[in-house]
Amino acid sequence: MPILLVFALLATCLPLEWPAPLVGGGLATAVNLTAISVALSLLLALIVRLWVVRTLSRNPSRKMEVVQGYSRLRRILFFLNLSLVALCVLVFGWGWATQQVLVMETADALVLAPFAELAVALPYFLILFGAWVIYYDADYLLHRTTLLGPVDRPFWTRAGYFFSHLRQFLLLVMLPVLLFVTQQTLSRIAPETTRSDWYRMASVAAVPLLVLVMPLLIKPLLGLGTLPAGLVRDRLEMLAKRLHFRYSDFLLWPTHGASAYAMIVGLIPQVRYVIFTDRILDDLPMNELEAVFGHEVGHAKHGHIWLYAVFLTLSMTVLAALLLLIGQQLDAAGVEVPKWAEGWLALPPVILAGSYVFLVFGFLSRRCERQADVYGCRAVSCVDPACRGHDLSTVYPERASGLCPTGIRTFVRALERVGIAMDFRGSDTANSQRSVGSLFRRLFGWLKAWQHSTMPRRIEFLLSLIDEPGKEQRFQRRVTLLRWGLIIGLVVVLLGLGQAVGWQDFLQAM
Repeated sequence: MPILLVFALLATCLPLEWPAPLVGGGLATAVNLTAISVALSLLLALIVRLWVVRTLSRNPSRKMEVVQGYSRLRRILFFLNLSLVALCVLVFGWGWATQQVLVMETADALVLAPFAELAVALPYFLILFGAWVIYYDADYLLHRTTLLGPVDRPFWTRAGYFFSHLRQFLLLVMLPVLLFVTQQTLSRIAPETTRSDWYRMASVAAVPLLVLVMPLLIKPLLGLGTLPAGLVRDRLEMLAKRLHFRYSDFLLWPTHGASAYAMIVGLIPQVRYVIFTDRILDDLPMNELEAVFGHEVGHAKHGHIWLYAVFLTLSMTVLAALLLLIGQQLDAAGVEVPKWAEGWLALPPVILAGSYVFLVFGFLSRRCERQADVYGCRAVSCVDPACRGHDLSTVYPERASGLCPTGIRTFVRALERVGIAMDFRGSDTANSQRSVGSLFRRLFGWLKAWQHSTMPRRIEFLLSLIDEPGKEQRFQRRVTLLRWGLIIGLVVVLLGLGQAVGWQDFLQAM
């Protein structure tokens, strides 16, 4: 869950006055209790790894059960680790300890050293890096006993496994965190510079510039290479031409069979790449791979990336204006913030933004994902709504203008195969048993798929289109209304807030 993890790490990097240890006291207490918490988390990871290795070594036929349990336990440990880090920072005094030690002297006073905020999240980094080392043996054995593909497929070395995870973490999670911490550092050591108009303009311009050049950074950072010439590339190029989809290149992501993903990065065709992992190329038949490619093209054709960028930009701007208005109203009413609360004023906005993204953006993202699913079905459909099967004589329409039962079932089989390859994600939600355990499994399955919805729900919707052809058009209309309703609503709210707080004050606050 990269987006939610980003907000959690941003919260640890806020300029807050972290409390001293609430148990015991002093630096020694903070360090010792934090070290014990990290060790406890790694011990739990070690227990999970031992269970996977011993179970599969003794009985490889239990692969499905082990994969589901392993995936579920790692999701539980993810939230447990975040809770442990929060305990270290807020109760054991780790955040306070970093602010006591990592300081530097300026002309005016003692301030935090450059990038010292990152030390607050150090317990999480240690847990994460240690877990990668520990989980290697479990993932290696799961890879060797895979249900799909050849068992002799090469896997990462331990070092390669670690650095593969590290590259993804730096790119997807740490990049926005580092940008935020850089801003914090500059505001401490060069406050006059950060208040200048040229700096504000450069900061605003840097965001769209970074979004545009991001695809150029992804290729070397993830070790991507051009998809080799051959039947697969030829078929994908033919499909892209039929769909009238422009791109820069098809790229291969060598994960040594660890991931079955396809994605498109880049807002404009000149720097737009279509990425396939080695696992998805190996495990999917050609017609299902074309359906998955159609799904990714659907995101571009429906403008989802642009929609997400506009939606999140407007949302964060509205949130900033709302907070400014609240501050102005409190000042006008003569309300004084208690001394103990002054250092925590930066935390509620981050919590509010994270909750908003999880609820509202998650809702929008799931609808867009379903829209791309339908396009994936259309990409491999003919024009016969009563089609009983495709053969070499089948004619596929331009621009994915058809939708037939065969195309729908082809994409559904691709989803099922990807679901199996990616640890049967979402399969727990299909369990009809009513128990506390099943409720927790459903909850964690939904949390893992909060941006995409679970596989069973996606498949159920697509299959329903076979018996109810008109349902697809009704769905498309609802998504269109949702998209425009959200954007127009945010613009109207922003205009009202800007008028209320004063545009001059608002622009200075930004």
